[in-house]
Amino acid sequence: MSRAALLPPVLLGLVVLLLAQLVGLAASALLGLPVPGVVLGIMLLVVLGVLRPTRAVARAAEPAATPLLAHLQLLFVPPSVGIVLELESLAQNALPLALAVGGSFLVPLIVSGMVLQALLRRQDRRRGGTADGPADGPADGSADGSADGPADGLGDGSPDGSSGGPADGPGDGSGDESGPGPVPQLGGSPA
Repeated sequence: MSRAALLPPVLLGLVVLLLAQLVGLAASALLGLPVPGVVLGIMLLVVLGVLRPTRAVARAAEPAATPLLAHLQLLFVPPSVGIVLELESLAQNALPLALAVGGSFLVPLIVSGMVLQALLRRQDRRRGGTADGPADGPADGSADGSADGPADGLGDGSPDGSSGGPADGPGDGSGDESGPGPVPQLGGSPA
């Protein structure tokens, strides 16, 4: 039995996390990379988790990572203190920071929307529909599937669903009252 197997799972997980951080910090310092060593350590853990032979090493970090993630809000305290201490420097670089933050918000939002639209069009084509609307609508073009009137027999089939009787509202039922008119249906052909 190896010595690593004798360690408690949380302690072994902390060792894996700290070793990944140490390797990342060393790589960043030795190679002169502009990427923080902690980020390189996280990327190393991701690579270890993806590769089949080293997947057990990344899984060993889970018992230590789970409690840390449960208290993630505490990890935002040091950056918040740093922001307050460097407020003057942040004020001098407000425009580039605002552009970076705004761009990092807008670009993924737009790309995600475009990908979603493309996937929805692809799904509609696979179902046999068109890119503009669903493929399983009624054949007569009406929005509710009834060309002659409602199926329940409560109305006379007028576009607004009223029967023209006295229960529909004020007036004598002659139909000459000025009202909002027919309600356009979404996705259907205009009336």
